[in-house]
Amino acid sequence: MAKVLSFSVDDDLDMEGLVQKAGYRNRSRFLRDAATHYAEVLSSGDLVDRPAEESVEGTLVLYYQHTVAEKLPDFRHHSDINLISSTHACMTDSHTCVDTLHLSGRVGTIRDAVEGLRRLEGVDRVAFVAAPAREEGCC
Repeated sequence: MAKVLSFSVDDDLDMEGLVQKAGYRNRSRFLRDAATHYAEVLSSGDLVDRPAEESVEGTLVLYYQHTVAEKLPDFRHHSDINLISSTHACMTDSHTCVDTLHLSGRVGTIRDAVEGLRRLEGVDRVAFVAAPAREEGCC
């Protein structure tokens, strides 16, 4: 059952502009989705907050300059990280490479890999999004 919430925001926050920029036609749906996303982030936790031995699955998104490609670790042959699938794309307008890697492994191992990637010169951005944990579902 849905609950109705009411709150106020500072005048400096252009809520209507954010709603339009995000492509929503309805402020309530925008706020619902934003709150749900934030709650999911808090409940699943960042890799930093999770125990190192815990198993995790998720998607690693990596933006980098093409010149650094040879320095990137080859997750296909990593003994402690299971590469489920990956894609590579060249973003022609921004002159940036992007890889998406669907991974599983121990939190500590993936956390170390993410931190190592962030330290590489030529790597612009690294983000890991943990998959929601469920007892049963589609797969």
